[in-house]
Amino acid sequence: MPVLQAQKISKRFLLRHNASVELKVRFLSLLDRSRRETAEEFWALKGISLEIEHGEAVGLVGRNGSGKSTFLKVVAAIHRPTQGRLLVARDARISSMIELGVGFHPELTGRENVFLNAAIQGLSRAAIEEKYDAIVDYSGLGHFIDVPIKNYSSGMYMRLGFAIAANMSPDILLLDEIFAVGDADFQQQCIATVKRFLEEGKTMIFVSHAPDAIRAFCRRVCVLEQGQLAFDGGLEEGLAFYQHLHGQRTIDGSSLPATVEADPNSAPHRLSAGSHWEEAGAWQLEFLRREGLERGDYVLDVGCGSLAGAIHLLPFLDEHHYWGIDRDAALVDAGVRIELPRAGIAPDRGRFLVNGAFELDEIPPIDVAIASSLFSSLPFNSVARCIAGVVRKLRPKGRFYATLFENPDPGSFEPIVHPNGVTTYPDREPYHYPFELIEQVSRAVDATADRVADSTNPRGESVIVISRRSEEN
Repeated sequence: MPVLQAQKISKRFLLRHNASVELKVRFLSLLDRSRRETAEEFWALKGISLEIEHGEAVGLVGRNGSGKSTFLKVVAAIHRPTQGRLLVARDARISSMIELGVGFHPELTGRENVFLNAAIQGLSRAAIEEKYDAIVDYSGLGHFIDVPIKNYSSGMYMRLGFAIAANMSPDILLLDEIFAVGDADFQQQCIATVKRFLEEGKTMIFVSHAPDAIRAFCRRVCVLEQGQLAFDGGLEEGLAFYQHLHGQRTIDGSSLPATVEADPNSAPHRLSAGSHWEEAGAWQLEFLRREGLERGDYVLDVGCGSLAGAIHLLPFLDEHHYWGIDRDAALVDAGVRIELPRAGIAPDRGRFLVNGAFELDEIPPIDVAIASSLFSSLPFNSVARCIAGVVRKLRPKGRFYATLFENPDPGSFEPIVHPNGVTTYPDREPYHYPFELIEQVSRAVDATADRVADSTNPRGESVIVISRRSEEN
């Protein structure tokens, strides 16, 4: 079971304009409509769904106002979600360093605030007294511990707050830009403490705008954009996504300059997509046509990447019948800027989305979906999420084709060397999976999975088809 599970969490705030407690102002507002108080809804979080396992260190990144701190406050129970549920493992202790001064009273001394803050986090007075000396020693503020903290500098606030958080023996640690203040020595002390927590198998959610700080602790990155989860995946892919974020999850190509590379096969976006870029793209159209694809079908290209398949599918399909989705904004940008102009295809023939959580609300009902070489780059919880998301979008007779490297022995957890020389693994990229696991996930979302007899895949992957169960079944 995950240590933390967010289920479609949304948080709404009411922004009040022209608010005033003065009687004169209220009276004038009766005469002048422009002076009246108004309330505006602001959704800081919109349907956030994610799971965090025991021992994971997750970097939470996004631009200012994207909802990062709000999400941490929901996890810390400072805010309650307006919609959705947050599930936390039973008896898991959460310790947070979210904002300077949260849980502190400026008129109280450092000593009094240690007891107040620790009590807010659920410790009894006896338990706090046991930890008190260690907290003061860690903070290095023994000389100032009986001074009201309204006289503390921002660095002293951070020292005391992190010292309390570090000594709570938390199961889940929430950190929000804690390395932005404080001197170098204390920052190194914090870093050593965080690394020790992770070595002990504790869980951490770390908010930062500094890529190097994220790299120091995290192997997974979640990107928030305008309150939504725009990416959930690997470290470098997530940081690249954040770097290339354009402020829109839909990429239409209208503002992207066309670029043509002299040597297309050496272009980074082709190399990053793996081998056989051209052959794998052409295979998608050839295979789908053998399976009965028609021009009027609506097609979803899951993991469209740098548009290897799109350059073949877009000219074949009717206009606006192609939808591509990928978690890597840089790859999609390169496909729109480079590959579509080279193929003489207008970007507005299709739609391209960047989304790492397989949220497909914007997409119409689909006749055919294809995920070519996507599953080999995803951990199985993401594969399951992908299958569930796509099946919900399939028309009653729709089909979802996917390629994967198969593990013929579900009881084996050893690497597999395939006939084409590719080595795959059960726990890291490139992944392999037993077909039986795909079957189980499909059944769970009221679908069926079957193998497709096809030996033409240029990357040597097996092909499966997932279909919604018929009403008769």
